[in-house]
This record gives sequence, structure tokens and C-alpha cells, in this order.
Amino acid sequence: MGRPARLSREAICDAAMALLAESGSADFTMRALGDRLGVDPSAVYRHFSDKDDLLLEVGDRSMDPVTRGFLASQDAYSDIIRLCGRLRSTLIESPVVLPIVAAGPTRRDNELRITEIVLDALNRAGLDTDRAVVAYHAIIEYTLGSAWLDAPLAAASSDRTATYQKWRADYRNLDPQRFPTTVAASSSLYPSSNAVFEAGLSALLTGLITAVTRKNT
Repeated sequence: MGRPARLSREAICDAAMALLAESGSADFTMRALGDRLGVDPSAVYRHFSDKDDLLLEVGDRSMDPVTRGFLASQDAYSDIIRLCGRLRSTLIESPVVLPIVAAGPTRRDNELRITEIVLDALNRAGLDTDRAVVAYHAIIEYTLGSAWLDAPLAAASSDRTATYQKWRADYRNLDPQRFPTTVAASSSLYPSSNAVFEAGLSALLTGLITAVTRKNT
């Protein structure tokens, strides 16, 4: 049997990502990772200080599509919408790392770039540092929450249409005397999750920026 390939941070992260996709973060162990790589688990510690260090790196690498090639425009409002849309889509497409990213900031390159882009855009939109920081957290928490809620249905995309149709039927069949408004709106409930996200983010941004504008006038 040949010697195993030389370990690198990239190879370890790739193997960890594959293992997470198979078993989930709850069952992820360094021993299982060592078995997948064909090495003693202690070899991984030459590249990462511990399991948390490794998972933070995996989580941050998963966000590379969010920042790769992103260029700020003259429209700060649009920049935030575009970046958060990318973040939400990336997390939905990588549900195995969503718990890692949602647990707290990785404080690594991609997360730091996301923070810089959003804070800069908020400053350019007229918010001072303190207000921009509060707005930043509100925006990121809204985006992560949206991804967390939508990821399970997105993973079963073939069933989503049927699921929504059933939910609409449930609302449509409610007692119209008790829930007249809900019954009337039943056929329109559960529109595109992307449209709902963008509408909510737009309203959140408008409210944050308008509040500052009114205070300064």
C-alpha cells in the first residue's frame, strides 16, 4: 500500500466537508476524519489546533461564493441586497455548514469580508458607526434566519410545490367565519421564498435608513 498523500489544510477541509455531508455535525469526529483521510487523527492537529478550529475554517471556506468577485457599486442599498442574497443562497446550498456559521462568526477571511462590505455600505447609506453596527447585526441575523428556515424545504425541492399546495389547501379549508382574511388569502400564501426574503430585507433596510434620515432632518 502506498503512503497517504501529504496532508494540507485544503485536503483536510475537503474531507471534513464530505464527512459532514454524510453524517452531519452532531456525528462529526476527528477520528472519523482521520479514517477518511487514511491517517492517524493526531496528524490533523498539525494543521488545526482543535475540532472547533477546523469547523470554523470549513464554515468560512463555504462562504467563498459570497465574496468571490463581489464588487461594490455606487448604490450602497443594492450592494447589501446583493451580498445578503448571495449569503442566503450559499448557506441554503450548503446546509451542513449552516449550523457552524449560525453559531457565531468564524472571524476569518470570508466572514470578515462580508462584515466589511455590509458595514461600509451602511456607512455610505448615511448611518454612523454605532447605528451601522446595530443595522449590520439585524441584517445578518435576518439573513441567517431566512436561510435556516428555508434550507430543509430547499433540500427537498422536488416536494416543495406539493408541500406548499397542501399548506394552502389547509388554510383554504379553515372556518371562514373564524378566519375570513386567512381563507381569502390562502391561494397566495407561501410565494417564492426568494421574493419573501428580498421583500423583508428591503423593508428592514428602508426602515433602518429612513429612521436615521428623519432624525437628521
